Amino acid sequence: MSERLNRKNCAIIEKKAMHSYKRVCSLHIFFFNPRRIIVFFFLVFFISDIGFSQNQPLRTVNLKVAADEEFRSKDDWRLEIKRMVADSSRDFEEVFGISFRIESFESWVSNNSRNSMHDLLNDLRKKVPQGACDAVLGFTAQYHLEYDLIGIASYLKGYVLVRRIKSDSLMGLMLTHELCHLFGAIDLNENGSIMDKENSGDKFDEFTTKIILLNKYRNFNPHLFPLPKEKLDEAISIFDKRKNLNRGEADNHILLASLYLEKKDYDSMIKECNQAANINPDLPEVYHHLGIAYRRKGQIDQAIKEYQKVLKLQPELPEVHYNLGIAYMKKGKIDTAMGEYQKAIELNPYYGKAYSNLGYAYLQKKMVDQAIDECQKALEIYPQLAEACSTLGAALILKDKYIEAESFSRKALEINPRLPGAHNNLGSIYMIKKMSDQAVEEYLKALEIRPEYPEAHHNLGRAYLFKGSIDKAINEFKEAIRLKSGYYNSYSNLASAYLKKGMTEEAIEACEKAIEINPEYANAYSNLGYAYLKKEKIKEAKAACQKAIALDSSLPEPYNILGILFEREEKVEEAQAEYQKAIELKADFFEAHLNLANLFFKRNLLIESASHYRKVIEINPDCGQAYNNLAVISFYQKEYDLAWRYLKRAEDLGIKAHPDFKKELLKKLKK
Repeated sequence: MSERLNRKNCAIIEKKAMHSYKRVCSLHIFFFNPRRIIVFFFLVFFISDIGFSQNQPLRTVNLKVAADEEFRSKDDWRLEIKRMVADSSRDFEEVFGISFRIESFESWVSNNSRNSMHDLLNDLRKKVPQGACDAVLGFTAQYHLEYDLIGIASYLKGYVLVRRIKSDSLMGLMLTHELCHLFGAIDLNENGSIMDKENSGDKFDEFTTKIILLNKYRNFNPHLFPLPKEKLDEAISIFDKRKNLNRGEADNHILLASLYLEKKDYDSMIKECNQAANINPDLPEVYHHLGIAYRRKGQIDQAIKEYQKVLKLQPELPEVHYNLGIAYMKKGKIDTAMGEYQKAIELNPYYGKAYSNLGYAYLQKKMVDQAIDECQKALEIYPQLAEACSTLGAALILKDKYIEAESFSRKALEINPRLPGAHNNLGSIYMIKKMSDQAVEEYLKALEIRPEYPEAHHNLGRAYLFKGSIDKAINEFKEAIRLKSGYYNSYSNLASAYLKKGMTEEAIEACEKAIEINPEYANAYSNLGYAYLKKEKIKEAKAACQKAIALDSSLPEPYNILGILFEREEKVEEAQAEYQKAIELKADFFEAHLNLANLFFKRNLLIESASHYRKVIEINPDCGQAYNNLAVISFYQKEYDLAWRYLKRAEDLGIKAHPDFKKELLKKLKK
């Protein structure tokens, strides 16, 4: 890669280029987004008259042309652009079977405060969406850029920008060169080649030809990598062979790094970036790729350092702000991450993934409406963005819109079957439906894809707790806490599991840890109240429950515990009121129905008692105590056959009937 040229040198180069096509120097800089190369900067090159394939199928690339106000100052600017595009199209069609067609013209009001072609390319991306076209071709004639680059091409995003110069023929040749980079070509140290960066020739070399043909049917969707997965190894092989020539071409290493990124081979990425840095240590894309690789390897602090190096060189690259946002999210710095996502969107309002990630950040802050808004914006830009569908599904679960949530989650999995968040969503929906076996299956799928997924471990623990698999639940909650040290929800649920096993001291410790992390977490106070109840610490239990209610009056569990406490104090009316509050808040609250049924039974209010016992067995058909007590109530109501059926069911569930009661019931049945 050639060194940066100052304005004076650029002026000399352009002057020489105007007078002679024999020697044309080049300057280019590559940029990469999280998954692929973003920008190539070039001066001028030539096209050759080599014809490799005359009979191959034709691939037509539809262009949206955008010219700024300076370029449009000439009356015949449209004809000028049509002529240049037609010339380039003719050369590409002859050699590669690729044709360029102008689909539409669009006015572009370029930002006159921009100081470089790179900044103008970002301005173009910000203001002119790709729409239904394959690529955007921009033209500028800003006078103050006279000594800057003449052309820039974005391989990944499908954007090309060229600057008007005095020589129309040279400008047309430059356009053709930029279009080569649109199909993956790189600058070379290859005398006579159209891609030679010091002494450009007039022919396509064999390496460049292979790369362009490999990319002939590339995908122009900016959300996807240009090459399909089945062509990645072939591309790596071609670039590897070129690398082995030891021509000192930094771009080759950078391109290989982007291919290894697609293959998730982060060690190879780092190796290629370091080799590129040895050739030219001032390449921003080296540090961007290193940031991505280190982040994917879990070295978040190092990744942030690499991203910050890029921003010192190019502060307005939306992709770097986007990746920096991801890194800050992994450190738990949600607000900082949101600022980076918002900066990425400011720089590129059509950045669907940035909207999606911003939505996810809002979801983590429980700002559900904002999360939904951002995900909907993402899907307006790119309806097939699986991550946005998944996050939207998760947000809709919190809005109790379960049908819509399931629809978006399943759509996410149709697009990407290996999206762990969508499986986690479905697991939560199954839990709401009390389909715990299916919930466990979905959570396990999420963890198979992403073993270190704390939310899925937490939710799997909840599912196991519901199923009565307490030891498994404890293991999952502990794993969630290991992966996410401040996971107060898991500490609270771990306390619930400990209480099921009678491990009261451990439960209290887990609750206290949850409260230490989040002093306003009502569930932890509720569990702490129950633990104190088990320890017969009545005063402490009551205080914990009252604190839980003060923090969240919609939480049913502390009312139920207060009911038990009042009942122990023989404050029957108060106990009944607390149980009823719990049931009002949660109609299928098994424990509250059972406690209220028992309270009515003790007060000889048999009709009211029977009503709640029947609700108990409706919720939990395996509650032997409810069947036993219904047998007694039916006996007193002289419904002996029904009493016998209830009693037999209670015995089947392990309840030992009182022998005198059973004997008396049999007597009644004989009569």
